[in-house]
Amino acid sequence: MIYQCYFELEHTSRLFQHEAYRGFGLEPIVNPSIVDRCPELESAVTRVAMTEYAAFLNIWRHLPFDDDDWIGFTSYRQIEKTDFVFRSKAEIEQLLTGYDFLAWHWWRVDGIQKGALTGAAAQGERSHPLIHSFTLDVLACFGFDLPDAYFLEPEVPFANYWVLDKRRFKAYMEWSWPLVRCALDIEHSYKSNSRSWNKQDDKRKAVGYFMERLFVIWTQREGMRGRRLGPIHQA
Repeated sequence: MIYQCYFELEHTSRLFQHEAYRGFGLEPIVNPSIVDRCPELESAVTRVAMTEYAAFLNIWRHLPFDDDDWIGFTSYRQIEKTDFVFRSKAEIEQLLTGYDFLAWHWWRVDGIQKGALTGAAAQGERSHPLIHSFTLDVLACFGFDLPDAYFLEPEVPFANYWVLDKRRFKAYMEWSWPLVRCALDIEHSYKSNSRSWNKQDDKRKAVGYFMERLFVIWTQREGMRGRRLGPIHQA
């Protein structure tokens, strides 16, 4: 199942009505069970900071959660970013053959430079000043370095629009949750810095912007093969 995340009741009118999709509320007002086995999500500040990762956390702690061998996520706002929509579960299973994950909102990042940074690292720093130093500091707490592909790969998936099998999803959560938890707790100028040209650089969601890039970093670290679906966007 692909879980289409939303925040308010009025957002449900924008959810896809296909068998592969199911709405997942990120706020207790639309999904009281969001806090089940997730005491972290009782805090409204934390829920806003984590964005879609709140759904990841809740579902991970309730696995297998549904009967499908794979799992995916998207947003009620997806059509604003890409118009790719699966029509059936069988289509997803067919497209996954030979690939480690599917993603349908890819950005072209080659040619982007911000100071000495290139690729996805440069795109992140351009959009969210100080996110690169924040990323390095959080990863360093666990002895991780950024993969070379984060600076060199010409295309990367963003926006948490992806599908992968549940075994890999479990592995991703086991790797990423300690990092996200650290990112929530650590004091850092990135989380309060307001010097950005990007009006959508909402510092309440600073950890969410970092979290989006964790999936990119993880797939690159693991050497995973992703299948791009839909158009590619110039970052």
